[in-house]
Amino acid sequence: MSKRIIIIVLAAAVVVLFLLLLLGIRHMASPVFDAAQDPRYQRQEIHYGNKNTRPYGGKVAFSLLDGYFNGRAPRRVTRPFSYTYRNSDNLKGNNAVYIAVATQLFLTDKDVEDMSAFVSAGNQLFLVVEGTDSLLQKTFGFRTTEPLYESEPSSAVQRFVNPAFSPDTVFSGKGIPMNSHLVLAESDTSIITILGNNARHQPNFFRVQHGEGQLFVLLNPMSWTNSWLLENNNVQALTWQMAYLRMHADHVYWDEFYKYQLMPRTSDNFSDMQVMLKHPPLKWALWLALLLVALYIFSESKRRQRIIPDRPVLRNNSIDFAETLGRLYYLHHNNANLAQKMVQHLLEYIRQHYFLNTAQIDAGFITGLARKSGFPREYVEGMMQMVMEVRTGAHVDDEYLHNLYNSIYQFYQNPK
Repeated sequence: MSKRIIIIVLAAAVVVLFLLLLLGIRHMASPVFDAAQDPRYQRQEIHYGNKNTRPYGGKVAFSLLDGYFNGRAPRRVTRPFSYTYRNSDNLKGNNAVYIAVATQLFLTDKDVEDMSAFVSAGNQLFLVVEGTDSLLQKTFGFRTTEPLYESEPSSAVQRFVNPAFSPDTVFSGKGIPMNSHLVLAESDTSIITILGNNARHQPNFFRVQHGEGQLFVLLNPMSWTNSWLLENNNVQALTWQMAYLRMHADHVYWDEFYKYQLMPRTSDNFSDMQVMLKHPPLKWALWLALLLVALYIFSESKRRQRIIPDRPVLRNNSIDFAETLGRLYYLHHNNANLAQKMVQHLLEYIRQHYFLNTAQIDAGFITGLARKSGFPREYVEGMMQMVMEVRTGAHVDDEYLHNLYNSIYQFYQNPK
């Protein structure tokens, strides 16, 4: 092997080793996960739907709930609380649990009124939200700070302060920090129990005693998302939250309405169409269906306009003309005139088809016509007898005209 080839091989090996070393250093310098650069972990991707499998979806939490209620799967609700409460006897008992996970609660007077009646009867209302409604705060006697909408993902933290768990149990995972918290006054301690804190040790999980039931508020819905629950042992955080609820509840509800509310509602009227428009998949399905219907109507109308049935070619048929003309004369009951026209047309037909001279109708003419047409001589002779009678002005009644027509018609229909 020449020195030139050895030098080229060594140079190539040095270049390859240099590239491998450079890639290794870059790999070591880059983080394994950078949430700030991952579009799946941005605030616009937050969606707590029970079927959403994205990092900020709620499918994991929803699928785990039946394990906390003795196998009773939550019933999905897609209408406002007031509508469900006033149309379902199950919520009017004293052993039901209603869970709502949303970014912000926008409630109407009827919603809050019915929530108060629901909890006062002995039921449990569990709200997982970044911010609560002011009317809800006034009705249940608590106050929270305005949500601090962090946009950059980093680490979401949830602490628990129940002595039965541990002095200060902390769960954390990648997500968007949510730091709104309860503003607690001394007079509130009789009805409010603090159950957990945020990363700044401010109360963000608490229970409000209201009548015979309880309202639970967790100001950290990030802790209910798929990615957060599947990280480390964070499922235990959900287990401890559910430990405050009745595992033997008769009815468990999961709200799928308020997570789609981006602003206060102007009225309590709510239709099936509004339900569809609040859910992006249903909304797109509706618009797609309307578009397909419009396209079908447009294409179908054009297709039907293009279909023009073929008109039959006009026939220059002397027989049809004679029949039409005969009907016209027959309607005026002018038998003699009609018979004359029929005879004239017959003689013209014989001249054109059999090339016979019709000026003199005698025995020779009858013999030639019978031979050329293929009809028996007796038939031809009878028909020519009626022709001669018509030409000499014989009386033509209806029966005679009918016999003449039949004789001539048969002659036309059986040419040789």
